[in-house]
Amino acid sequence: MNASFPSVRHGVDLVSVPRFREALERTGGFEARVFTEQERAYCRRQADPAIHFAARFAAKEALLKALGVGLAGVGLHTGLHEVEVVSDGGAPRLVLTGRAATIAAALGAGEPALSITHTKENAVASVVLLVSPAGEAGGGGGAKP
Repeated sequence: MNASFPSVRHGVDLVSVPRFREALERTGGFEARVFTEQERAYCRRQADPAIHFAARFAAKEALLKALGVGLAGVGLHTGLHEVEVVSDGGAPRLVLTGRAATIAAALGAGEPALSITHTKENAVASVVLLVSPAGEAGGGGGAKP
């Protein structure tokens, strides 16, 4: 493989909407620990907020998988706020801050490509990252996320 070409990293996650709904209902403060204020406002405006919360959680998990870290990699309680799903009229997109942005920058990752879909039963998210050869080799640099 030519070292001058970027590599592709992919993460995908599936969330059971009924199970996620139960977690939202029984775990006080869960929404605030996992989702940003803007994400919570968006989901609360929807007819069935649990579907949209589940989809956003799947997107966060998919991104962390594409970065090669899990929830522990960014910190379960603070790190999920560093991965925000933004829906501003167009396709949803991911905005990274804090440690998540640092990890992406060290890899030389470009802007994450996000796709989300959901039914009443399941939410699925897929994230694709283009990573610079220097970042893959541990050299850092590359495009900012």
